Amino acid sequence: MITYQSQQEERYMRLTTAPLIPLLIKMAIPTMIGMMVSTVYSMSDTYFVGRLNRTDWTAAIGVVFSFLSIIQAVGFWFGYGSGNYIARQLGKQNKDEAEQMAVTGFVFSLVAGIIIMIFSFIFIKPLALLLGAGVTEEMLSASLSYLKIIIFSIPFMLGANVLYNQLRLQGNAKDGMIGLLIGMILNMILDPIFILIMNWNVAGAAMATCIGQIAGFVILLYLVGKHGNVPIRFFRSRIRFNYLFEILAGGAPNFCRQGISSCSNILLNQAAGLYGSGAVAAIAITSRILTMGYALVIGFGQGFQPICAMNYGAKNYKRVKKAFLYEWIIATAFLIVTSAVIYYVAEPITGLFTNKQEILEISESILRAQCLVWPFMGFYVLIGMLLQNIGRFLEATLVTISENGIFFIPAILILPRIWGLSGIIWAKPAAGIGALLFSAMLGIKTWKKYLTSRES
Repeated sequence: MITYQSQQEERYMRLTTAPLIPLLIKMAIPTMIGMMVSTVYSMSDTYFVGRLNRTDWTAAIGVVFSFLSIIQAVGFWFGYGSGNYIARQLGKQNKDEAEQMAVTGFVFSLVAGIIIMIFSFIFIKPLALLLGAGVTEEMLSASLSYLKIIIFSIPFMLGANVLYNQLRLQGNAKDGMIGLLIGMILNMILDPIFILIMNWNVAGAAMATCIGQIAGFVILLYLVGKHGNVPIRFFRSRIRFNYLFEILAGGAPNFCRQGISSCSNILLNQAAGLYGSGAVAAIAITSRILTMGYALVIGFGQGFQPICAMNYGAKNYKRVKKAFLYEWIIATAFLIVTSAVIYYVAEPITGLFTNKQEILEISESILRAQCLVWPFMGFYVLIGMLLQNIGRFLEATLVTISENGIFFIPAILILPRIWGLSGIIWAKPAAGIGALLFSAMLGIKTWKKYLTSRES
């Protein structure tokens, strides 16, 4: 009979002793599928609303997406913070500590979700204006329609994010993927029904997203107690407030990366708003397309994370280094091929979302500019993950905010003043180059100190 204990022990042995390349691929496939479907799902609202040929509605979906990204960032904060700690404790064979953290991280995420939901609803119009929805009255109205519904799903979004990341970081990405997929597929099925058939327009997109998030949460809550996973046992575990530092510090790199990314998107939308709702719509479209390639790299890196955290906890430093190098080589090769393909098919890809020439021209320029620096992205994304999983939270946070924070925010504030719309197009590629140089400097120093010097 296969027991909970034996399943956990088998997973530990697999992560610490199995051949690395097959293991990395096996661990990455579920997370890449999950990230891919997540990206397609985020594009679903934009695609079906775009079929209505209302530029302001497409732009509204784009600006609200920045808010949803911030909510996702909070979920990553609690999910990665608790999940990384769980993985390290499992590496040390401290299963009771892992269970206590699982409950603590989950409960804190629900409380945070309820608080954010209440304040978002109270300040809904200022929130929409802050996101950049005030370009036109119609765009503001559509944004408010979307927000009024989506806000009620916030606690479920946070809870699902925490459960998914806890499952993934303890080495069971498959169960996490199943929970996410069910919610996302339901959302994509409901989108055309609510938006096009029932004519609920932007509100229909929000309703489909809300239902999908709740469904995913319920499935994940069921799966977390199965297949040797670290369970959420409310009546056997206590909420440990002393774990809050571990959660906040451990999840800070992910929160900062996603949060800064959302803030940079808000600044980008505000800068583009000076050139009309067409420019904002172009940003919304290209953001979805570029997110797909980025999500695949993140998904591939997420397959590396439980291997990294568990082997670091087991003091198997050489295996951590080898796993990172394999990941970096594969990710870079993938990004080179992907960049070349997108560069040459930019026009038909953007044409899937709109037939308006103004939006198409801006979208194509943004895509092609970004393709020139994409191959470097794998390095600084994976360095950030490595630093986080070995417990170097400050360094990891600095690396993860370097592209969208340290370098992009000054670029988007300065370059458009000099070059106008071209400054908006080239701000992101310039930030990517800066992030590469910064992460190389910080990552190499930490690599030598916390991995190479400890191998003996």
